[in-house]
Amino acid sequence: MNRQNWIIYGAYGYTGELIVREALAHGKRPILAGRNETRLKPLADKFELPSRVFSVQDAAEHLHGADTLINCAGPFAATAEQMMDACLEKGLHYFDITGEIPVFQSAHKRHEDAVKAGVILCPGVGFDIVPTDCLAALLKQALPEATHLELAFDFGTLPSMGTTRTAIKGIGDGGMVRKDGELQKVGLGYRIRKIPYPRGKKWSVSLPWGDVFTARISTGIPNTVVYGALPLVACWMQRMTNPLSNWLARPGMQKWLISLAGKFLRDGPDDRTRANTRTNFWGRVTTLDGRECTGTITGPNVYTMTAETTIAIARDAEKCRQEGGYYTASLLAGADFLSKREGYEVKISRKKGVTPDG
Repeated sequence: MNRQNWIIYGAYGYTGELIVREALAHGKRPILAGRNETRLKPLADKFELPSRVFSVQDAAEHLHGADTLINCAGPFAATAEQMMDACLEKGLHYFDITGEIPVFQSAHKRHEDAVKAGVILCPGVGFDIVPTDCLAALLKQALPEATHLELAFDFGTLPSMGTTRTAIKGIGDGGMVRKDGELQKVGLGYRIRKIPYPRGKKWSVSLPWGDVFTARISTGIPNTVVYGALPLVACWMQRMTNPLSNWLARPGMQKWLISLAGKFLRDGPDDRTRANTRTNFWGRVTTLDGRECTGTITGPNVYTMTAETTIAIARDAEKCRQEGGYYTASLLAGADFLSKREGYEVKISRKKGVTPDG
């Protein structure tokens, strides 16, 4: 393709606008898109950018003249599949900022179609899941015989309403880990433990994060658990909701929970908060004979990070000669992607005599 035009869909969301700003900072003039003209037009006018109003169902009719689509419209389980199919039909590379396991599964199933179309499918190019995926790949390089992987992250700030809405909609699905190569459903709060993040230990709870699926693709490691830092009471509350999960997944309860969250959360942190918060990651791989390798990453605020990594990976994809297909972030950008970027501290260390968690 000779075209180098981008479409950013869902551009008027909190994270979407940050991604637009980052694209402009790197000299791109993307086409802004979304289904809500009332929200889209003021943003396009503000940045003097072209815009297109369309739903995901009609996406294929509106992708002309572009070679890259960045999807910022979540929950991605409701938008990604139709967007990926439209990109395969029209020949656009596809990126999004999801952390939702079903989206990664859907992209992986489309690998052969993407190879034939010469299209890159790479969901999860933001905070979800670039740092954890790169950390997993680095740990695998350091200890190739690893059979168990644990990953953990500390937001460092409250999640946005978009992130919270996705989490609420996933209550009925429960948790998930990978065991002996297979995805295994578990209850929410399946594991609760203290994680030694770069800036101190924090209670964390296992979550159905995207790496539960993608880490196997990136590293081949057959056992994976992912944790997120939360206050201990919130960790236990997750576990206590398991008997109520079906009830909490009802449409009426979902609507009430989202409304309740909206009273405490904003669309996202302001510029000052983003500048003054950092995000921390921890990872550990172990072998059956007790060898261990651990690693940590410290980086910018999650929303700043998402904007930066999304644009960096999309720009790199324009320049690289990668064949079409499904890629995880580390397979597309390299395990050392964050190690080479300013504002990130990446550390890997080895130990011995540790028994892997099941």
